[in-house]
Amino acid sequence: MSSHDGSTPSSDPSTAQSSQPSISMSSGSRGRTDLAWGHCREAPELSVGCKKTKLVCLYCAKVFAGGGINRFKQHLAGAKGEVEQCRKCPPDVRHQMLLNLKGNAETKKRVREMQAEFNPFNARQREHEEMMIRQLEDDDDGDDDGDDEDDEDVSTKKHMLPPKVAKKKKIQSTSTVKQSTTSCGKQKKSATLGTYFMPRTTPGAQKSIQNCWQRKEAVERCDLALAKWMIDACVPFNAVNSVYYQHAIDAVTTMGPGYKGPNLHAIRGYYLAKAVDEVKIYVETYREIWKKTGCTLMADGWTDQKRRTLINFLVYCPKGTVFLKTVDVSDVSKTARLLYQLFREVVLYVGVENIVHMVTDNAANYVAAGKLLMEEFPSIFWSPCAAHCINLILQDIGKLQSVCCVVEHASGITKYIYNHCYPLYLMRKFTGGKEILCPAPTRFATNFIALQSILAHKDELRAMVTSREWVSSAYAKDSKGKKLVESVLDSLF
Repeated sequence: MSSHDGSTPSSDPSTAQSSQPSISMSSGSRGRTDLAWGHCREAPELSVGCKKTKLVCLYCAKVFAGGGINRFKQHLAGAKGEVEQCRKCPPDVRHQMLLNLKGNAETKKRVREMQAEFNPFNARQREHEEMMIRQLEDDDDGDDDGDDEDDEDVSTKKHMLPPKVAKKKKIQSTSTVKQSTTSCGKQKKSATLGTYFMPRTTPGAQKSIQNCWQRKEAVERCDLALAKWMIDACVPFNAVNSVYYQHAIDAVTTMGPGYKGPNLHAIRGYYLAKAVDEVKIYVETYREIWKKTGCTLMADGWTDQKRRTLINFLVYCPKGTVFLKTVDVSDVSKTARLLYQLFREVVLYVGVENIVHMVTDNAANYVAAGKLLMEEFPSIFWSPCAAHCINLILQDIGKLQSVCCVVEHASGITKYIYNHCYPLYLMRKFTGGKEILCPAPTRFATNFIALQSILAHKDELRAMVTSREWVSSAYAKDSKGKKLVESVLDSLF
């Protein structure tokens, strides 16, 4: 079926012949998807009386009567010895055409190598067959005594050859007249093993062992390159669990060889800003859920390692929790009026009609700010964080005198063990490598968690201080070591 605009269907450069017929300007022309088509135009007015449509370069107006799009691409790339170079072609276009030509050449080379590699009936196999035929001829020309053993050897070797070759050898050995006639006439091509088996270049055919081993080596080489990069850059090994890990590898493989990754400034500048914009667009998709079901605004105050006071704002809805922003309030006093203004700004950004609930810490300034917010927006209900309330309750319980004595007792045990190497070694040996948490005065329930940990390993600690390793060590005779034994074996503790 002919096309009205003279376009040709796209074809793979690595394919030698197309299985479907197509109407093209020339036998060697490429499809309309070739990059060079964007830099030339067809000239039907110059092609009157010609079988092929001529091409005109858009830069130097040179006319091409033959050779197709590949010859025009060589004209843009400036291939020496092939065609005249375009003097007005931009440098970036010339570089692009050079890379395209090199890629096509490498693809064809790989196809030829794969075909030669997958074909098990190559020149080496043909040499082996010819050697066997010559050996059979030498056996027939040697002794004619009719020895049974020699006949059995010859018949065995004949069975090792293909049927046509064995039959041809039998005819040649019984008729000398036919041998002379055949030698004088036109020599026929001898059959090989390749004529009796399907070639391995067809789709779905079994790969050769050599190809499988090469592929394993190539995969191992690629994996080792990734591992070296991660080790050199101190990238955590669990980074491969990221959902973007395989996606990044797939994107790199689609670029092909010669791809150069972005540098430091590009990643921390342009691409970081682009990623932030994508996240903002993704967060905007949650607004539809906020309008339908409502949402909860959460404010979490905390202090980082640099002792900066930060407030995180998050929005919860049935679809999930979204992080909005972080505000640094280290340079101001967190009064109720300041927190109210900060909360009001975030509420207006999310939408007053979308928020039904707000959760903050249970500190006095946060409570006052929450009440001011409910007075201005009656549709919003404020409540303190339940986890923070429980932590404050446990903190007040820890201030009791009886609880303080227990915490100090447990702290003396953990401090002695972790400040001495051999007791620490014995503790890890008897607990199976597990650690005992050290109580520390924090706003959370760390003290009670540490007491629970010591209680869970009470039997292991008692077995440690009564073991032969501990009794025979110098720490058992020390005053602090004896105090540790008394604390561990104390039934009241």
